[in-house]
Amino acid sequence: MTEIKRKGLFSKIESRIDAIVLVEETTIGFFFVAGLQAILSIWQGLPVLVDAAIFALSSLFIRQFQSRVAAITLTLYAAVSVALAATNTAGAYFGGNNNIFLSAILLWASIRAAEATIKLHGKFAIPENPKK
Repeated sequence: MTEIKRKGLFSKIESRIDAIVLVEETTIGFFFVAGLQAILSIWQGLPVLVDAAIFALSSLFIRQFQSRVAAITLTLYAAVSVALAATNTAGAYFGGNNNIFLSAILLWASIRAAEATIKLHGKFAIPENPKK
């Protein structure tokens, strides 16, 4: 029985190419969210623009340098966003958004980006040329 190969955020990272593709796909999504937040900041104010800047800068460092620090920082930021969305939905408003679904998707994507960047620097790192 053949196994169906999953793509995107649910695929296994089995090679360096898989990790690079996952980094590219997740950062495209983060850039899209950052763009939407930048547009929404016209009506929502400065805090939404700060969110957009955090997503855009983190995505830039993740994409260009496969930065583990940027990926983990973005994951922590997304986790806080989920917590704030949950408390806001429960009735205690601490600022931020009320959309738990979007926050959860961003958290999952950031976890996968962090996993990919860690594997790019660890398991799938390009070995340096040994000295002769």
